[in-house]
Amino acid sequence: MKMPVLSKGTWLGLVGAALVGGSATAVLLNGHFNNQPNPQISAPASVNQISQSPPAQRAVDGELAVYWIEASKNKLKAVPIAIKAKSNDEAIASGLNTLISEKPSESSLYSAIPANTKVLKVQAKGKEIRIDLSKDFTKGGGSASMQGRIIQVLYTATSLEPEAKVYLSVEGKALKYIGGEGLEVPQPMTRKDFALEF
Repeated sequence: MKMPVLSKGTWLGLVGAALVGGSATAVLLNGHFNNQPNPQISAPASVNQISQSPPAQRAVDGELAVYWIEASKNKLKAVPIAIKAKSNDEAIASGLNTLISEKPSESSLYSAIPANTKVLKVQAKGKEIRIDLSKDFTKGGGSASMQGRIIQVLYTATSLEPEAKVYLSVEGKALKYIGGEGLEVPQPMTRKDFALEF
């Protein structure tokens, strides 16, 4: 049985439908419906670009939770914030900068992270998050403040991926201890290492 030859308009409609539906078009573009060699048919440039370009890093558009400390309870409270970022790295950095530079909406909440702290680098890859902060992060406050700021960074950084492991460094060096009393900072940290209440 001879296969029907499709008109140019029908052919373009099929290719367009396949592109919109997200289907692979390589078979349609490289095969011929009438089983006759036809060197004139080739994939449009835009289709080649789609299939050959590497996948872009996932953009974040929605909510990220930042974790403030409730003054009366020494407990963290998650507060969602609207986020628009090109990558998870940028989203996490934005959340941490919110804790450093902004005031929470509720007067009973605060951040233990010193205001002069700078987020030097954030790299999120798979279930690993690497955060590098300025040395101001380790200054001032007692053991409760030190523990609070570590937990704030950990929980905020992992709000998009709660099972992630966080590696925390200061000025490029892994942070092993913080504060005069020497609070140990496990590397990597996970949410299982620190409770919301401290």
